[in-house]
Amino acid sequence: MLLTKESFAVVLLLACCVSFSLALPTADDNLLKPAGTVAKLSTPNDGAAVKLIERAGRILLPTDFAVKKKKYTIGARGVASFFRAWRNCIAEGKGLATIESEKEQKFLEAMLESISPHTRYWIGATNLGAADNKLTWITTDLPVETVPDSLSLTSSNCISLSSSGNWRKHNCYSSDNPKPYICEEYY
Repeated sequence: MLLTKESFAVVLLLACCVSFSLALPTADDNLLKPAGTVAKLSTPNDGAAVKLIERAGRILLPTDFAVKKKKYTIGARGVASFFRAWRNCIAEGKGLATIESEKEQKFLEAMLESISPHTRYWIGATNLGAADNKLTWITTDLPVETVPDSLSLTSSNCISLSSSGNWRKHNCYSSDNPKPYICEEYY
């Protein structure tokens, strides 16, 4: 039996595919396997032991996942309108503050109380561009999950925060109501 050009090309392609699939790691190659040796932890209070593991396969697995941690600062450029505060935070390499939990809210209240107890500060909550007047964070465009019940929104609202934790709506386009602002950065 003679091989024609077409059948030779098919056989060659099939051989390449088979050899390529044999070179790929299998599902078991991506798993970490115990090496069988044990090393003591260096902490004196903890008598636990950790099994050493060796890598298998060629695909790198993540060894640790970062947790979002925020650092808040009062804007370095004094008081500003909402949009100027937003731009100032960006110029500082940060974003206008977002509050994603009650814990963050309480932390900011305590921080503001220690700095200036009767001042309101811009945060990144606004309903600009939202058809249903729902608040979003201007820095991430994600919905605000922890909106106070007492906050009644109309169009073009931007939010300030007091040291007592009260959120107040303001006209976003008004430049005659400058406020200090809170920036955030992740580390």
